[in-house]
Amino acid sequence: MTDIRYTASTITDDALDQLYVRLDTAEGAVKRAAQLASRWAVLRAYGGAAVELRKALAEQKESTTP
Repeated sequence: MTDIRYTASTITDDALDQLYVRLDTAEGAVKRAAQLASRWAVLRAYGGAAVELRKALAEQKESTTP
């Protein structure tokens, strides 16, 4: 990941598309984490919670990797 800070006058179409992909990926990860947290609150099943959370967050990353 690069730490480039674009401005409105310097960003390219490709860079903007990449930023949207990163945003979609991050939003999906947050949504999945929230869903898991809700399930854990209902089920009170915390034994494998960390493993399940890491797996769910990795699913989106793998599916968006070119």
